[in-house]
Amino acid sequence: MSVECYIDLHAHSDCSDGVDTPEELVSKARAAGLCALAITDHDAVDGVERARHESARRESARCESARHESARHESARDLEIVPGVELSARDGDSDVHILGYFFDPGNRSLLSYLETFRSQRLHRAKGIVRKLNDLGVPLDLESVIAHAKDGKTSVGRPHIARALVESNQAISIQDAFTRYLGNHAPAYLPKVFFAVEDAIRVIHEAGGAAVLAHPGSLRRDELIPGFVKSGLDGLEVIHPDHSGTARRYYGQLAAKHGLVATGGSDYHGPRADRCGLGGMKVPLHHLTELKRILA
Repeated sequence: MSVECYIDLHAHSDCSDGVDTPEELVSKARAAGLCALAITDHDAVDGVERARHESARRESARCESARHESARHESARDLEIVPGVELSARDGDSDVHILGYFFDPGNRSLLSYLETFRSQRLHRAKGIVRKLNDLGVPLDLESVIAHAKDGKTSVGRPHIARALVESNQAISIQDAFTRYLGNHAPAYLPKVFFAVEDAIRVIHEAGGAAVLAHPGSLRRDELIPGFVKSGLDGLEVIHPDHSGTARRYYGQLAAKHGLVATGGSDYHGPRADRCGLGGMKVPLHHLTELKRILA
């Protein structure tokens, strides 16, 4: 009797705002019995090659020790690492996230695009820290950067929130966002975004497929036909924020526009109110369809 093979096409490592390293995500994916994983860090692709290397290393070790009992605790399946990224974009007053898959992580146009984001994120972080200081909250940029792997990771609000908690200026990440960093909070500064069509174009130029992330969170379904005209390839149908009704609706919407349906856990780390890596049980055929449109 065959065992269903599941995938997870939406996960974040500590190369952006996740808590696990790419290597740890590979370990968790194998332990969960997944057959494919995409690390889709925000505006960063640093984790792709690390995940590939770790997956290959573990597979080699598994094959080497397959004759021994020590290999029994880990999945016997190969784990395919799908190049992934989640690009920040904007349409009018709506924040839009575009997932990219199967692109070349070394593509110069893509890397230039991401480097622009990295510098803009740092500039924004400096401004937020200044606003916090003006509000009487003692926080220095160095402590924020330390939470972003000493600047090796694109700096975002989650890193500032962690620094606030560490310095006892907030009791939790949520408290930091509620009091200081949320979209309507006193230290908020808007992020610099690129247009949706530019995000889609950059992914296509790097040889990948572009998918609209968690459309239910966007709540602007009327924008989707325009994204399709700009070359959108798919909709993320299976997502923790989507109810069963929403999944059926977005599955039908994807079919209506000739888009591929994808899915994932949007895993950032262990949370009591969210599923774990692979917890959405996305069937393998969604990956097969994604590959088909790129063939």
